[in-house]
Amino acid sequence: MDNQCQLLGPFALIVQGAMGGLALLSLVYKRSTESPRRPVIVWAFDVSKQVVGAGGIHVMNLFLSILSSAKEEEAASSPCNWYFLNILLDTTIGVPILWFFLSMIGKLVLHAGFVGTRSGEYGHPPNFSWFLKQATMYFLGLICMKIVVYILLTVLPFWDDFAGFLLSWTRGHEKVEVSFVMLIFPLVMNMVQYYLVDSIIKSHDRKVVAARSPSVESISDSESLLVNGPSHGRFLDEPVEDDAILVERRTD
Repeated sequence: MDNQCQLLGPFALIVQGAMGGLALLSLVYKRSTESPRRPVIVWAFDVSKQVVGAGGIHVMNLFLSILSSAKEEEAASSPCNWYFLNILLDTTIGVPILWFFLSMIGKLVLHAGFVGTRSGEYGHPPNFSWFLKQATMYFLGLICMKIVVYILLTVLPFWDDFAGFLLSWTRGHEKVEVSFVMLIFPLVMNMVQYYLVDSIIKSHDRKVVAARSPSVESISDSESLLVNGPSHGRFLDEPVEDDAILVERRTD
């Protein structure tokens, strides 16, 4: 037990902080390659959703990992096994599961008539209340995804043995195990996940609007609502051609 992985020790906390900061660099790089590039405030809103969501999911992963390992009677069961499995599933099958729930939530709020819930669109100028609505929707989608992942980990009995096999080379070396499970592996996987999720939650019609109506940024919030109507309630990859035509007509 002396060499058992500790997820909440001082070394683990330092590793977790470093992992989060490094993973965010993937989003900085992604913005630098965009064309057209999102305004800083819009990009910051998009990234903030993932930062808040990642923090919440991280806490849930720690709690569920400790809880899952505590249920195991075998001494070989380690919290690092379960944290590793949570990261593995969150960043692989968790991405399409998250996309599904975000799509469903987006359609529900659209039918409910909420304004400012179209992902990545915050009004002109950007409206913080719209960001809060979208951040809430995103976090709710993450919770739903996490529930599905936890169910998969609970109902299928082979996961602990599978993780133990993959991490067997780190046994007896706590700092090596913690560094791999909480820094190296999640860093690589989270960078890929952040990149993919950012492509899901950012605005999908920005290129069309920017290309057809350069003056759209000058439209006030009230004028924007009149031009776009309920389209601000659409979500993700639904058709946007009609909005672009309306904006183009409005600015002619």
